[in-house]
Amino acid sequence: MNKHNNRKGYLLAGVLIVLAAILIIGVVILQEQDKLLKTTNAAVNDALNSALMVEEEPSGQPTASLEEDRAGEEDSPYLLDHLPFKEEEVGSISVIHSGIKTEVPTERHYVVLQSLRFTDMQAAVTETASSSEQIILQFNLTNQRVIEVLYRLDNNAFEAAGEAYYADDQMLLMMHGLLRPESELGVYDTFEERARLEMEQLVELSEPQGIEREQIAVDGFIYIDWEERLRMETADWEIPYYDHATGEVREARKFKGGIIQLNNRIIFNDSSHETPDGVKVGLTAAEVTNKLKADARKLPSKWSYRSGDYFRFHLHFDSSKVKYMVLSQPL
Repeated sequence: MNKHNNRKGYLLAGVLIVLAAILIIGVVILQEQDKLLKTTNAAVNDALNSALMVEEEPSGQPTASLEEDRAGEEDSPYLLDHLPFKEEEVGSISVIHSGIKTEVPTERHYVVLQSLRFTDMQAAVTETASSSEQIILQFNLTNQRVIEVLYRLDNNAFEAAGEAYYADDQMLLMMHGLLRPESELGVYDTFEERARLEMEQLVELSEPQGIEREQIAVDGFIYIDWEERLRMETADWEIPYYDHATGEVREARKFKGGIIQLNNRIIFNDSSHETPDGVKVGLTAAEVTNKLKADARKLPSKWSYRSGDYFRFHLHFDSSKVKYMVLSQPL
């Protein structure tokens, strides 16, 4: 009897030991599974965080979004106030076109920033043009951030957050000077920028005597007459721009006979047009002096003549010969 009871006790003890062993093994397995799950979750989280970081870095695609929370500026109509940076943060500006990166000269940063500063998001708004030539303006900020804004050269428009806005005519000229230097606008931009830099280097500016308006009429027309005349002409090409002085969208236009109309400027680069005294494209500086008996404010590459209170007639020189003859209208 005792032997039988002992056998039962041994058997029960064995069963308990086996059950205990199974329980211990189960706990160990559960702990290992928990560790594996935590490790997997951590790896997934790390992968997601890495993906987000990659998306935040410059990718070569436009990333600028319109901000609505810049203090005191959420009601501003101007595009720059809604971009994720301020003027003073800009260290350099690059233009990326067809995989080629071109630096905007420091002395011309103001052209880009001024255009953004005065682009009215209501008056200058236009439709996005997916078929138009795409360019990326890359703003390298002093805090190491890089912001990219899309620009379309063919229709002279910025794009941000899915909307498009016409840039001004100075932006139009500069971008042609950088990317299409041999184009009509690109060549003219080179001469205008050269004269602007010469003006900045002058210590003293001469104030020449004025000239009668009739002396600077081209083909018998002063500026306002040419503006009316060209309104009725068919242009060879037109490119829109936003005129922040008037709040209107206008067009840079090219006409037959070597005439280009820009904002408050009518440019002649053909010798078929001349003043009553015979001043025209192709004359030497000496010939201009002999024909037009008037003082000019003379830069190395540009002479400007004053009529009334403003300089309204300009000659750009290339190798001492007149390259452009320009009528201007004061702002």
